[in-house]
Amino acid sequence: MWKRRLALLATALLLLLSALPTSAKQPSAPPLPVPLSGDVSINLAGGGNGDGIPGTLYVGAVPPSYDPTKPVLLFVHGLGGAASSWWGESSYHGTNDMYTYAYNNGYRTAFVDLYGDRNMWANGQMLAGLINQATSYYGVNKLVLIAHSKGGVDSNAAVEYYGASAKVSRVITLGSPHKGTPLADLAYSSWAGWMADIFGAQNEATYSMTTGYMNAYRSQTDPLGLHAGYYTLSGYKCGPVFSAYWYGCMAISGEDDGVVPVWSTRIPGGSHLKEGYWDHDEIKFGSRTWSWFSPVIGPGVGSLSTMTEPTVQTSKQERLNPAADAPGNQILRGDWVTGSTQIQAIPIEKGARAADFILYGSRPDLTATVTSPSGESFTVKLTQRTDKEEPLAGLWTGTVSVKQPAAGVWSVQVDTPEPAGFLLMTALDSPLQAKVELSRGVLQAGESQSVKLAVTGVGLQESRANGQVRAAGQSRGATFRSEGGAQVSDLIASGNGVQNLSLTLTGTTADGSSFERSIVTSFAVGNP
Repeated sequence: MWKRRLALLATALLLLLSALPTSAKQPSAPPLPVPLSGDVSINLAGGGNGDGIPGTLYVGAVPPSYDPTKPVLLFVHGLGGAASSWWGESSYHGTNDMYTYAYNNGYRTAFVDLYGDRNMWANGQMLAGLINQATSYYGVNKLVLIAHSKGGVDSNAAVEYYGASAKVSRVITLGSPHKGTPLADLAYSSWAGWMADIFGAQNEATYSMTTGYMNAYRSQTDPLGLHAGYYTLSGYKCGPVFSAYWYGCMAISGEDDGVVPVWSTRIPGGSHLKEGYWDHDEIKFGSRTWSWFSPVIGPGVGSLSTMTEPTVQTSKQERLNPAADAPGNQILRGDWVTGSTQIQAIPIEKGARAADFILYGSRPDLTATVTSPSGESFTVKLTQRTDKEEPLAGLWTGTVSVKQPAAGVWSVQVDTPEPAGFLLMTALDSPLQAKVELSRGVLQAGESQSVKLAVTGVGLQESRANGQVRAAGQSRGATFRSEGGAQVSDLIASGNGVQNLSLTLTGTTADGSSFERSIVTSFAVGNP
């Protein structure tokens, strides 16, 4: 991960320059959109942190010299967002200029407020109705959807399940979790069960973004085919240092934008346009991504433009088992605590180059102190709050980074003046990586699958594993056996819905160091 950060920082200036518009002239800001339905007293100048009224449709100002051959663009916000996220203040990068870019390029626009905390079924149905309103208002047969984050999944549901295919020619998704995100899995892990009592951290929308839920959704939806042209973009920037996206980046393996992994942004059968140096916030900015997707919007309505980029095809195994990419470099601790509490110690193996101690808490005055084997202490304080557009919404977070951490057992103490929940993530930059493989991503009750845990990067003397399967507030244990140098468990599916796997792998490396890794993933039983 540290190598990735250094590489990204080294190329940041060049990539940012390449993403800027070719003209030095700044586009003029258009008049604010006008709500056509819902509560017209909404704060139109607001940002993307809520304040939207679900079911509200807005229309943007019509450019003075708009081109009638250009399709209407309807913009769809993401989890916890609002229509104003396309023209108001963003979480980290100032005012979003996407509406401005559309206006100055001669496009008529519309925007929607969907539920911020509901799944793709509720939002897809609502969106389909708003699409009908937009096409009727503008007197067009079809329009183009441009969606951010979970809005891309909501758009997919509207088109494939609720009849919107008759009114939509193309769907462009920006950083959308078409196969889920590990951050949603983390919110339902055994270390974060207390989040059920915290507003926003666990809700219907977050639940639907787990990799297990999206496995089931993809297995149900992909065989239907795509009834519009789908084009996707992804980001691989961690976000501003010490921002919530920066923390989220550490909890996801491989390239990601701080919320959604690159591997999750592609939709089977669609065309992937670009992997760019954008975080999850700025990928929805016109100044960052307009030039990449505007060529495929199309000059007219109905017919799809010819693409020069190859269509990205993914195998059934890849799209139904993204759990193989579950984070394998972290150690988790979490619980509901009172006062000053000693937490289970954290073993760090020899050879670790850095350790980031990332703390999430339900209160801003909660702290965690980690102490090295030699007695050196580091206190993690909570410095900012995650907003509603993130899977761990509403939590306070902070971090302490330690280079060349001492090998051995680190003690942990959590302090809070009032009862509070915490999640401490130790993200290690180390040759030792753990990996989980699920033989199946979607099962029916009574069926079984194999769960395999293995270590790469170092030799081992021995290893052990245990785990919990959590679903609908209930948990059961998972036992493992040694097999071919890995730890294997045969799980029998029970109940119905998303089954969260919270796994712990411990052991001793070839050089005698104790190690531990926490891995969180999920699978689905039946139709969640």
